Amino acid sequence: MGQDVGFVRSEEELKDMLKQASSLRDRWLQCLTDKSYADDRQMIMAIRNYNALRGVVKTLRWALRQPLAESPLQ
Repeated sequence: MGQDVGFVRSEEELKDMLKQASSLRDRWLQCLTDKSYADDRQMIMAIRNYNALRGVVKTLRWALRQPLAESPLQ
């Protein structure tokens, strides 16, 4: 665990992670808009995952210093 301190990922790795996170976020949103969940428990899981991935996407955009990227703390 201590070996990872100061580890820096390349810009390409971050862009790839952003692409994957955006794709997953969009799939969860599609699940919510299609109402393709079996029960309330699955709906709650879909909402939680969608919101978590929104945060991941926001943070990666901020880390990549993309134009108009807001601070992930706001």
